[in-house]
Amino acid sequence: MSILKINELIIVHGDKYVYHEKFHDKINIIRGDNSTGKSSLSSFLFFILGGDFTEWLPEAKSCDYAIAELFINGVKVTVRRNLEKNERGNSMPKRPMYINISPLEEAIKSYTKGWKIYPYSKTDKQDTFSQVIFNLLDFPEVSTDNLETITLNQILRLLYIDQLSSLNALMRNEDFDSPLVRDAIGNLLLGTYNDDKLKHEKTLRERKKELSSIRSQISALEDVFKNSSFELDALKIDKKISTLGKQLDKVNEALKEPEELIGNVKATDTKKELDVLSKELKKRKVEYTDIASEIEYLEADFLDSQDFIKVLEDKLNDINKSIITREHFGKLQLEYCPSCLQKLKIPKENHCNLCAQEVSDSTNLARFTRMKIELEMQLKESNYLIKERENDLLKLKAEYKIAVRNFKNAQKDIDIFTSQTKSSKSNIIDKLLDQKSKLKYDIEFQAKQLELISSYGEYKSREGQLKNQINTLESEIEKSHALQRIKASKAYSLINKYALELIKADGKYEEKFKSSTKVTINFRENTFYLDNRNRFSASSMVVLKNCVRFAIFFASIQLGFFRYPRFILCDNMEDKGMVDKRSKNFQKKVVEIAESEDFINKDFQIIFTTSKIAKKLNIPKYTVGKFYTPENKSLDFSEVS
Repeated sequence: MSILKINELIIVHGDKYVYHEKFHDKINIIRGDNSTGKSSLSSFLFFILGGDFTEWLPEAKSCDYAIAELFINGVKVTVRRNLEKNERGNSMPKRPMYINISPLEEAIKSYTKGWKIYPYSKTDKQDTFSQVIFNLLDFPEVSTDNLETITLNQILRLLYIDQLSSLNALMRNEDFDSPLVRDAIGNLLLGTYNDDKLKHEKTLRERKKELSSIRSQISALEDVFKNSSFELDALKIDKKISTLGKQLDKVNEALKEPEELIGNVKATDTKKELDVLSKELKKRKVEYTDIASEIEYLEADFLDSQDFIKVLEDKLNDINKSIITREHFGKLQLEYCPSCLQKLKIPKENHCNLCAQEVSDSTNLARFTRMKIELEMQLKESNYLIKERENDLLKLKAEYKIAVRNFKNAQKDIDIFTSQTKSSKSNIIDKLLDQKSKLKYDIEFQAKQLELISSYGEYKSREGQLKNQINTLESEIEKSHALQRIKASKAYSLINKYALELIKADGKYEEKFKSSTKVTINFRENTFYLDNRNRFSASSMVVLKNCVRFAIFFASIQLGFFRYPRFILCDNMEDKGMVDKRSKNFQKKVVEIAESEDFINKDFQIIFTTSKIAKKLNIPKYTVGKFYTPENKSLDFSEVS
């Protein structure tokens, strides 16, 4: 269960606040005449929460940035986003977000302390602001089967009811949309995916990707084996290498006694050849000792990194336990002193009722959350780095084997040469050296062949492991489907209940509404139906859409497995020629449900705009800011020079 609220919003032009209002915990109504900036405020709220928005009206476009205090799962978080323009003066999309995990009052004291900037789009080295906010909301990492990433902008499509989307669109319209993305959004927010299923699906994608790569390697090796005279029996190759090695030893022994074969050799020729061999030996020695040193350093660094990751994981686990403990026991009130058993006095607000010291749950929780995010970022980066080190080690160890073999061969060459005292031009010596060269080549060829066969065996073994893992994961995912269907049934049943309650309270404006029996929503198609129909008059479509969206919102408050963060923003209360009474009727019904017994002790936030506020709702308990008029618009530029 997640909760998201907007506590306070500031919109800035130059160094002046052109809008600054605080919001209520539950119901918030922004009201005013038409064309007074209510929709601009909705756009700013969508934007500050992470939405991608560029279609600003001129007055809003002239502003420089927005800053807001959010309340996310018990933690106050301050966020800021700039309205940046390109050289042509057009608003730029996908703006980054500045995040400070502290209350707004504290965050705005400094432009740097506590602030971190996060990009809109994902990079290899840095998390996006969507990932940070999802982390705060306790959302799992979600992507589609096509690896399309779910962003905060995508989530807001179901939290924000705007005026410009199609009347029959369940979610806010988005360019380059896909059914898979919409399906993932719906399953995530309705909680019909469980965490284990999401983890299994993520692991399954990784294993399938690895299996595809392994099979490509196997196929490539099989092509090599098929199109060459490779021996595939490792034992036979080992035996052949042993035989060739013995032959090479005999040749080397013969070359150690050259006086029996040839006459004297010229000193100058001997020195030149010895210099060449000495340089080769020195080069090979430096090569293998350098690689050995690098391996030793990397192995030590790898072990240190493993220890560091273990420390990070332990710290993260401790912090998560602390957060859960505070959530469950942070508000525990003792009635009697555990020492003297006398009844304790009622404490002051934000004070411990035992020791009377001032306490601040939100401050402590914010500190824990900051630490959690820092640790998760460090852990992610450390895991990425240790994987790179592991790959580097594998490459170096392969290079080391070759370097050692080259060094030994160079050493043998110089040992044999230094024992020679006769002419190397002799036919017998030439033949022996030629034979030695061929034997060395054959041994190296057989060794490489053995390495390929060994790699082939390892790939086949890994292929088998991956197949077993994939089968197990698919089995676990299938089990999760059953639980998913149960949750989906509960979710859609309650959505239907609230949707029909809202629809039937509409009055006599739409005949079909009075006798309606079933509301159906389809995330994949991005639409909804009332008794298998989704075509009504324009004003009735506005009402029906709002009923469906508020029904999802109300159901999320009632069912704990929903991840929908119990926040809704509606800029569509009246549209398409809707009469005043119909709009006011819907507003009153929404507030009536929100204040019913089922929701008294629930945490949520509703924000909606209207030009036709019901009289009984036009009170400070519900309203935010003034009633805006053409002379007194929502964005106040009166002090801007």
